[in-house]
Amino acid sequence: MDAIELLSFRWSRQFRGDRGFGLIEIVVAMFLLAIVTLAVLPLLVQGLKLSASNATVAAASQLANQQVELLRSQSLCGAIMPATSTATAQGVVLQISRTVGATCPLLGYPITVPVSVSVTRTDTSVVVANVNTLIFVTGP
Repeated sequence: MDAIELLSFRWSRQFRGDRGFGLIEIVVAMFLLAIVTLAVLPLLVQGLKLSASNATVAAASQLANQQVELLRSQSLCGAIMPATSTATAQGVVLQISRTVGATCPLLGYPITVPVSVSVTRTDTSVVVANVNTLIFVTGP
């Protein structure tokens, strides 16, 4: 053997065990990745649930505000009446209830009429949004 062959033989013998990752290292890495994934998975599930809940609350708030704006467009007290309706938002059925706090007097206008709008989930009976306001009216 000449000197070059001898050096290459020694070099290949010296680093023969370091050719790459072995099966055990790969299995350990996969196990650690699985543990980290399982630790993060509940956070993702909770985030999705919270996102769906927030979407329902936002839709309920929008429905309540639409009812208030509809009432504010009325200038006569007789047009402001209690009502109940339903709407579906994000796959959830919501009940919109509007109550009027006072009866309309015959005299003494302009006045304000107290109105309450509540939006309730029909499946859980939980009030999702509630609005209390005064509506300015100019006549009976």
